[in-house]
Amino acid sequence: MKEILSSGFHLGNHHFTLGSMLQIVAILAVAQVVFWAIRAALRRIFKASSMEEGTRFMIMRLLRTVIYTLGVVIALETAGVDLQALWFGSAALLVGVGIGLQNFFNDVVSGFVLLFEGGVRVGDELEVDGMLVRVERIDLRSTRVVTRYGNLIVMPNGLISGQTVRNFTQGEESTMLRVEVSVAYGTELDAVKAILLEAAKSEKGVIRKEEVGVLFTDFAESGLQFSVFFWVSEPWQRKLISSNIRFKIDQAFRANGITIPFPQRDVHLRSESPGLVPKLQNG
Repeated sequence: MKEILSSGFHLGNHHFTLGSMLQIVAILAVAQVVFWAIRAALRRIFKASSMEEGTRFMIMRLLRTVIYTLGVVIALETAGVDLQALWFGSAALLVGVGIGLQNFFNDVVSGFVLLFEGGVRVGDELEVDGMLVRVERIDLRSTRVVTRYGNLIVMPNGLISGQTVRNFTQGEESTMLRVEVSVAYGTELDAVKAILLEAAKSEKGVIRKEEVGVLFTDFAESGLQFSVFFWVSEPWQRKLISSNIRFKIDQAFRANGITIPFPQRDVHLRSESPGLVPKLQNG
């Protein structure tokens, strides 16, 4: 039995025996059992707490990484591998890898910030780069989001934490939106205001108890500019609600003979007097 356990192979300057390999396997198995036991205990704690799903996932991921790393280190040390020499020998390689993985580490650190700071959570509705998305999952390096069209997008965590992100879920319960429109000069302004108010108030997605107002924003080059603002409780449907209000405004304008202007240019041609045109001489 001793001869069998002492038989093995060489890897570099180290000789691995069957006995040392069994020790490594046993230590890794113990690490796996320890992870399962701690995970089961944490799950019971999580059920009794109000901790966010993303934070739970990150704690589990860190726990597994730490336990497995310690298990590998202990296993290699038990097998007689000189880890200090291994680290010193690969120092230059690690520096090169670290430089190449700057963005990766930035995304990982940003993931910790997102999860433990609580600014972005699973289920939140965000506006990122002008795009409305819902957070489905926050991983160690990236965040999985779904657009209102059902497209799955994987965003690096650094993209979310490195810019201004509008969070509709964690803010106020209602969000103010506005629709802008222009009318031709000479239009009856009171009629325009009444149409805009009615179009917004009649849309079912608009909160009735919140204020709906109309602003006369500018004397533009081609017409008079107005803005009707209103409040909604479902930002996920904001484009649909705004579109429905625009349909109603256009229909009401057509029924009341109100024109939505478009840019125009007047070109004036001036003919020169024949006496002012220089004569060409030959020679």
